[in-house]
Amino acid sequence: METLWQDLRYGLRMLVRNPGFTLVAMITLALGIGANTAMFSVVNAVLLKPLPYHEADRLAVLWTDDPKRGQHEQGTSFTTFNDWRSQSRSFADMAIFSGNPLVLAGEEPERVKGEFVTANLFPLLGVKPVLGQVFTQQDEQHRERVVVLSHELWRRRFGSSPEAIGKTLTIDGDANSMKQGPRTVRVIGVMPAGFAFPDKEAQLWEPATVYWRWERESTDRFHLRWGVIGRLRPNTTWRQAQAEMTAIGSRLSQTYPAPFDFPGFGVNVVPLLDQITGKKLQLSLLVLLGAVGFVMLIACVNVANLLLARGAAREREFAIRTALGAGRGRLIRQQLTECALLTSGAGLVGLLMAAWGIEAFGAFSASQIPRLDEVSIDRSVLIFTSSVSLLAGLLFGLGPAWKMSHGNPNEALKDGGKPTSTFSLRRTRGLLIVVECALAVVLLVGAGLLLRSFQRLNAVDPGFKPEGVLLVRVSLPPGARKMSAEQRFAQQENTFHQFTELITGLPGVQSTAVIGNFLIRGATSESIAIEGRPPLQQGQFASQLASESVSPEFFRTMEVPLRRGRLFSRADAVKKVYLLFEGRNNRDNAVAAIINESFARHFFPNEDPIGKRLYEGEPTGKQFWYEIVGVVGDMRHEVLEKHPIPELFVPHISNIADVVVRADSDPSALAGAVRQAIRSVEKNTMILELTTIESMFTDLSAERRLQTWLLALFAVMALALSGVGIYGIMHYAVVQRTHEIGVRIALGARSSDVLRLVIGQGMRQAAAGLFIGLFAAWGLTGLMGHLLFEVGAHDPATFVGVALVLASVAFLACWLPARRATKVDPMVALRSE
Repeated sequence: METLWQDLRYGLRMLVRNPGFTLVAMITLALGIGANTAMFSVVNAVLLKPLPYHEADRLAVLWTDDPKRGQHEQGTSFTTFNDWRSQSRSFADMAIFSGNPLVLAGEEPERVKGEFVTANLFPLLGVKPVLGQVFTQQDEQHRERVVVLSHELWRRRFGSSPEAIGKTLTIDGDANSMKQGPRTVRVIGVMPAGFAFPDKEAQLWEPATVYWRWERESTDRFHLRWGVIGRLRPNTTWRQAQAEMTAIGSRLSQTYPAPFDFPGFGVNVVPLLDQITGKKLQLSLLVLLGAVGFVMLIACVNVANLLLARGAAREREFAIRTALGAGRGRLIRQQLTECALLTSGAGLVGLLMAAWGIEAFGAFSASQIPRLDEVSIDRSVLIFTSSVSLLAGLLFGLGPAWKMSHGNPNEALKDGGKPTSTFSLRRTRGLLIVVECALAVVLLVGAGLLLRSFQRLNAVDPGFKPEGVLLVRVSLPPGARKMSAEQRFAQQENTFHQFTELITGLPGVQSTAVIGNFLIRGATSESIAIEGRPPLQQGQFASQLASESVSPEFFRTMEVPLRRGRLFSRADAVKKVYLLFEGRNNRDNAVAAIINESFARHFFPNEDPIGKRLYEGEPTGKQFWYEIVGVVGDMRHEVLEKHPIPELFVPHISNIADVVVRADSDPSALAGAVRQAIRSVEKNTMILELTTIESMFTDLSAERRLQTWLLALFAVMALALSGVGIYGIMHYAVVQRTHEIGVRIALGARSSDVLRLVIGQGMRQAAAGLFIGLFAAWGLTGLMGHLLFEVGAHDPATFVGVALVLASVAFLACWLPARRATKVDPMVALRSE
């Protein structure tokens, strides 16, 4: 222990005596440790930390799988769910859930996301309420109108009062359809803080049996409304569960041969963590963690080179200590002690950098990456940081310590104390340059591919003009309870018409329109049939399809080009209301519809779709007939990398929709006036969201943008560290070879000869690292295929560009010391000998 304390004191004195070396080495290491700690904190929170459920690693979400249409996350029917639950032996239990946007009545109406769930959901998840109780089987059987609240909703509506249990809430129906009408529900329980299922927006849970269409859908296999979650039995693998559910789906398809190629029997089993995070996000985070690991390795290589250079200058010190009886073990331990002190200080600084980086990371993309709000510097992160610091100390310290402890003390003492640089040490430092150049190339290629991909993505035409458009998502209040459905929808159509008329008259507004949901959010129609097509052909045409309602001015407001036919008029919207609810909508009295170009290509190749008829609805049930009157250009509503899908547009009559307002200048400046105009028409209208189309697209691409810029940042750090490393080694080489260079100049060597000598030495090592790195990148970039858009993993332009960039940086790092070498005075160099 006394010897260790001596080593610590001596190591600390040595570091203090060389502040330049200590500062450079500590900053270099702190950058690597800080970046690794911040990235690991994100990976730990998103991918490694268990979900807040009992044995969450055995929870899975089960979706209807339809590979023919490329749809793998469709809901299922209640009847099919019952078959899954009764026939499965891999799952201990299964429960269902379905989203239900609600409006809570009161002095200030509030929109919340509710969920219809079966009573066994909460026991299946293994989560108990902090107040009251959850549903029971009796609640389901008696269909009592009871609810369980989230902790946040309880705090907001009841002020965290324990007396909330037994109190009532009034729900003004389903915010999407309003068909339920106002109903009173009794609060029976409150879930713990942080609990949210199936997503963080869910704030209220009701028994599934109170769903207003339960009686009909509980025996109907065509309504794919319900999500399913199951708990895997112990000792059952995911592969076994998937195989069993596939077999069950196959048996059901044989037992119940469904018409029209019904997709409801295929099953896709997805572990809950994979469902929440997504494979693409998992891959991108792991790629970033690997990239930041490369930065750490480059930092270690740089510090190792610094230690070798410093060790060469301490050859006489090591020789004297060896002559006085110090063994190689004691010399290695002394140098490793200094490295441990260095990494400890760098670890503390890196931890502070990581805390800042985590805060910036969260502010940049907190709403786009799931579980990012759980990122913190906890015990796991501290253990990781300590381990990285310790490993870094071993990586950059052990090699130089071993190398310097094996020097020849006689040579060092005979040389009069002048530091020497043996061929072995020069070769070792050259090898380290090769390694850090190779690592930098891999990072640069990865960043280059993502940057080119992001550039291609930003160049994609969305099919409309997003600049200058304000988007206001509104929910109309339910109509009077005695209103007929026809009266209610007619009132809604008239209200939205008044909205558009009043807002368009505001100063600075060019035009206003309405769309049911600007972001498709995966909403698809499964029941489009083309007139004159045999029913059995439905399956081959039913690719992913969206059906959306719009107001007459929508395409003009969004500047979507009309390719053929005409656009809607208000008469089309009014006609739809009366035809549908008077029962006169049929093949010969169809409602106008507009399709996009993708729809025309899929359903009407090589023919004119204008005048064609189609119907939406169940093949054997009620049908809504449409006649195509126009074809518009394709739009990319969600993210630009998704190809446009076939879309059918119909006149608008929904009660919840997006009002889009095109402004002359900054659309955000109109927010207050637009809000006031909407309330002046209908004071009880709820404004659910107010944003701009541009900011919406920015948010949707936040994940891709974040991973691109992070990898680019890591690549720049690697490039800078490599450049500094090459410069440091070449600078030290010039200092060590001052006598040799002086002799060469004295014998007639010109400045160009000296430049060629020094630059050639450094560029040979950099070139070796460059070629090794390019080969390594060629093999590793294949893992990034899912992160790229319209750019190949082996894009030649990226590889060539990276080679030129690294070669330029390496040349500059060699040229600066070489230029200094040309200014060596041979008289001074020779006299110093």
